[in-house]
Amino acid sequence: MKKIVVAVLIILLGLSIWYLFIKKYDYEFTFQANLAQEGAYNQVKKIRFESYNSLNKNATVDNANFRQEVLFEEEEVILDWKLKSIKDTITKIKVGIISKDHSIQNRLQVLVGTSSLVKLIKEDLLNFRKILRDYTDSFKVIVDGETETPAMEILSVSSKTGRLGKAEEMMKLNSYLYPKLAENNISINGFPFIKIRNWDEENDLIYMDFGFPIEHKDSLPLNSKITHDKILSHKALKATYFGNYRNSDEAWYVLLEYARNNNISIQNKPLEIFYNNPMQGGSEIEWKAEIFLPIDDNE
Repeated sequence: MKKIVVAVLIILLGLSIWYLFIKKYDYEFTFQANLAQEGAYNQVKKIRFESYNSLNKNATVDNANFRQEVLFEEEEVILDWKLKSIKDTITKIKVGIISKDHSIQNRLQVLVGTSSLVKLIKEDLLNFRKILRDYTDSFKVIVDGETETPAMEILSVSSKTGRLGKAEEMMKLNSYLYPKLAENNISINGFPFIKIRNWDEENDLIYMDFGFPIEHKDSLPLNSKITHDKILSHKALKATYFGNYRNSDEAWYVLLEYARNNNISIQNKPLEIFYNNPMQGGSEIEWKAEIFLPIDDNE
């Protein structure tokens, strides 16, 4: 009996040492997001908690690791984010919470359920999870796999904008280009599109062409803004997106994840074709777009 008690005490001592001094985090919070890993990373980067202030800029290792140092009621806290792709459209998110100066005290309080630090940060994370779920419920991405981009004769206008301003920029360019087509009796032969010429991921900028496929005509309203061109058919990965077009770039990240998971070399130059006119209203979840990522010619 005495040996059993000693063994139990040794085990408890070992667990105590591990929990108080070795365990990586004071507390860990885990949930899933219906986003590609890089899409989830972008949402985490935007997070702003009201309960505490940032001590430094978010230190980024890559889109799978993200660390914040924050000040919470005079206490310095580390939030260590880990993002792991589960599927092309699902990411597991783990947040490790560490008190920089009172970790042992905080761990003891967590053990008996009295840590106000963990309680309030957990409330913020639960709220973030709800916001994230509301966001991901507003659209749907379906990966269709490998296909060919449609060949089109086009008129387009070019622009540079932030990725998040894509939809607003598209509306502005449409208000310029569409009347020009009507004034010159040019027949539209398909649906409006944007083609990304360059995607500067580091600065979150895109250089894009917005335009319409047209029936061939010898006389065109070309000027310094309007360009006539042809888009040739090209092997590509395709996804179908349903939702507000301002978030259609979430499909870019899904296709990038799909390409990585299937060892497919692609070009970061998405082509989006839009099948609904937002000005006509309707349920946003029924707005449809087709998204293409060109596959490298060497594939």
